[in-house]
Amino acid sequence: MLDQQAPAMTAVAAVLVQKDSDGTISAVPGTSDIGAPGPNQLLVRTAYVGICGTDIEILHGRMPETFKINYPHVMGHEWSGVVEQVGTDVVGFAVGDRVLGHGHLGGNDWFGVTHDGAASDLFTVPADMCFHVPENVDMLTAAIIEPFACVVNGLKKIGGVSAADTVHIHGLGAIGLAALVQSVTAGAQVVVFDPSERRRAAALELGAKAAINPLEDTDTVRAAEAAIGRPYADVVIEASGNPFAQAAALESADHDGRVLLMGVSKPRSVPARLGLFQERNLTVTSSTGAPVQVWPAAIRYVANTGINLGAIVSSILPFSRAEEAVVRAQDSGREIKVMLAPEGTPDLTPPTTTEN
Repeated sequence: MLDQQAPAMTAVAAVLVQKDSDGTISAVPGTSDIGAPGPNQLLVRTAYVGICGTDIEILHGRMPETFKINYPHVMGHEWSGVVEQVGTDVVGFAVGDRVLGHGHLGGNDWFGVTHDGAASDLFTVPADMCFHVPENVDMLTAAIIEPFACVVNGLKKIGGVSAADTVHIHGLGAIGLAALVQSVTAGAQVVVFDPSERRRAAALELGAKAAINPLEDTDTVRAAEAAIGRPYADVVIEASGNPFAQAAALESADHDGRVLLMGVSKPRSVPARLGLFQERNLTVTSSTGAPVQVWPAAIRYVANTGINLGAIVSSILPFSRAEEAVVRAQDSGREIKVMLAPEGTPDLTPPTTTEN
């Protein structure tokens, strides 16, 4: 627990998302002033923080206009940590508890996206946004439950996935790989599409029946048929936000197919055969984020199945290497999922260059 005689505010290491006068947005190492938690807050010591596709969209200025982002803010909406101090009115949490949390602050305000998040040594968070990490779930997996919960919510909206389904997944970031894990766990036959050889290889290890490079096999329907003998899918999940992948998702869907659009990006125009909606009687649904009510189910899912979400993590870098971490997170040929953590975390990725 923090020393109650300490100054009201303490500067701690953090990763700041800032916007310069020329409009450039960047994520840089810095500090954040942290005080004691409010009556309904927890003070949490960070374990792990994920770099999400949404973070990259923010840094490139590609978020939809409906997200009013405050600059500077502390990065981090995928996180796990340990409670250091409990607000006076908080019940159900104690010092030493392992926790994770959803990000919805109300309206279109989001923890770590529009407002300060978890990418600092210590941070405060409303207690009613937090959940206990089950005993059999490690802290790295806990920090990745956020994208996993997003997929739980999306699949619920389209009626779920079963062993009777063929599933196509376009895009193999954390959302796409979480969708793969859930689909394989349900017994579905899954074909994935992504330009990254590294990510396609990971998908095959996680149970995909086929992994296709859409830049080489541009007729993705024909490529799927060549791979598994069936061209179309009962469920199609678009998890990249790439407009060409969104158009390809419509092509992938069989008659009465269900298409779930999960990739978040600024809308861009590309040719798409919208007549497929009617010709194939498609149901097309979008899903962004994970509402509060889906989190307990997502946490139970991970605990009951023993899924190791840490298997999709390729690098863990300290907050001081935030700029490198962001670059690496965008290198799909090298990375799958990049995480941030405080200095001294045992499994940090070694520096790529030797300092003189």
